[in-house]
Amino acid sequence: MGLEELRNFWMEYRKYKSGIVGLVLLMFLVVMAVGAPLFAPQENYENWMNSEYWVENPKGVPPAWVNYFSSKKLPTHLILTEPAFFEEQTVCLNWTPRPPSHKGLTPIPETTSLKLYNLTYTYDFHYDEPPRDIMFRILGVMGGDAPMDIRISIVRPDGKAVVIRCSYIFTEAYQDIMCITISLTTTKEAVAGIWRFAEKHETEANLNIARSMMIDEMDIVFREAAPGMIFGDTPLLKGTYILNILVEAGNPMDRLDGVRVIISGKVYGLLGTDMSKRDLFTGIVWGSRLALIVGVVTSLLCTLIGVLYGVVSAYVGGLKDEFMQRIYEIVASIPVLPILILMAVMFKPSIWNLVLMMVLFYWTGPVKTARSMALQIKEETYVEAARAIGASGTRIVMKYIFAQLLPYSFALMALSVPGAILTEAGISFLMGGEIISEPTWGRILHDAQGYSKMWWWILPPGVMICIAGLSFVLIGYALDKILNPMLKH
Repeated sequence: MGLEELRNFWMEYRKYKSGIVGLVLLMFLVVMAVGAPLFAPQENYENWMNSEYWVENPKGVPPAWVNYFSSKKLPTHLILTEPAFFEEQTVCLNWTPRPPSHKGLTPIPETTSLKLYNLTYTYDFHYDEPPRDIMFRILGVMGGDAPMDIRISIVRPDGKAVVIRCSYIFTEAYQDIMCITISLTTTKEAVAGIWRFAEKHETEANLNIARSMMIDEMDIVFREAAPGMIFGDTPLLKGTYILNILVEAGNPMDRLDGVRVIISGKVYGLLGTDMSKRDLFTGIVWGSRLALIVGVVTSLLCTLIGVLYGVVSAYVGGLKDEFMQRIYEIVASIPVLPILILMAVMFKPSIWNLVLMMVLFYWTGPVKTARSMALQIKEETYVEAARAIGASGTRIVMKYIFAQLLPYSFALMALSVPGAILTEAGISFLMGGEIISEPTWGRILHDAQGYSKMWWWILPPGVMICIAGLSFVLIGYALDKILNPMLKH
């Protein structure tokens, strides 16, 4: 097709508004798919099934932009990595080692140097609800049998402090890098420190009631220190909170490499998180690439195989044609969905395995139409002339018959893409991780089962499936209206 023909085709295509809308939607999907590494790091995609990778994210929270539509401002997710104050001190200690075997000898005192790390972070709290949690992730080289002592002090805007003390002993050899995670809502020592703070300001009656209830420790930390704070009845204490971490190394080889303070918010990112703490924006963005790969590759292979099969069947004719049509009818009569699910369970979960299995069954779609059109074309005079001068059957099929069906194939290909996308989504929704390990839209919907109130988990993949299907349907109908009249000549 020359440049002038392409220009004429585009001028004709522009007349169909639905085709333009479909093209705009397709460009949106293509930009999202091609730019997926820019919009969401590939590391997020590769670690989609790694629960440890997402440990710093909040669990099952809506997008951050919901704050713009709500009178109640929820705390956003925040990670503090740069301390407002950092100090490292070396402390010299005298200690007496035990003689390994000579019991009668006097032990010789030795001197060793230990490290003392002091870090301070600040957090400006101005929301209408307390955060879900605060986590302190202490990274470094740790080991030996002497304890590493950690003291956390949360100084509130009213000057009162919540003090937490933890001690860790490592029985294994030194590892680089290890991580100690202290959560204010799950770590035993942290919860105990928060309750000690509450006992100073609560009534005995309230404390007795609270011990038999599920209490949110964040209410104690972020509310005014007065009776009722343990139940969330006192006003929130807004202002600047000072988070101080004091780490005392237990062994000479211990080293602190950094502290990450995670303020676990109640809103997160553009699309929120699921119950596994995964960033749903990553799944939606990378799911667009997977959806286009599944749809386009499956549609392309199925259309080419089906059209070529129909053309060859029409050209050879006779008993060969009958035999090929019986094969087509057998494959077309197989219940595809249960067979696909069965085969997908038998093979290793992979998007490529699913594409291959769909191609094995979906190539039958264009066979009948391609065969009927090929039966007419093979009777044309130019086909008879090619046969008369000794052209091979392969040349006649590919150059004189199959080439005439290419415009029809393009329209059919566009119209069959939504079916492939919906099939993948349906299988992933039904079987989830047993079929697909990648974050496809269907897999995301499968994981969202049972969480109907979490609309940010359900709506985005559903809307994206609709957009992908609609874009190709609109383009396919526009192509069909343009190209079908050309086939009549």
